[in-house]
Amino acid sequence: MISGLCNNKLKHEAYALLRKMKQDGSLPDDRTSNALIRAHLEDGDKAASAEFIKEMRNRGFTGDASTFGLVTNMLHDGRLDKSFLDMLF
Repeated sequence: MISGLCNNKLKHEAYALLRKMKQDGSLPDDRTSNALIRAHLEDGDKAASAEFIKEMRNRGFTGDASTFGLVTNMLHDGRLDKSFLDMLF
């Protein structure tokens, strides 16, 4: 559900659902985390993406191929620096 909201540029709705999940005791899985990280990166919100990556890393998060691909492309064209790639490992 969160991935679909992010794919449709409904990030605020995705975060509302995430807050509800957390209140109900459900933590986001890797797929949900990756969707939110990609949404932030695609919007150019590097600070929010970095904070979310740090939060998820504390829960055992790992980036998926799609997230690595996006970060790699953004590194290549200069939109990100290497620290983002380091955060995903």
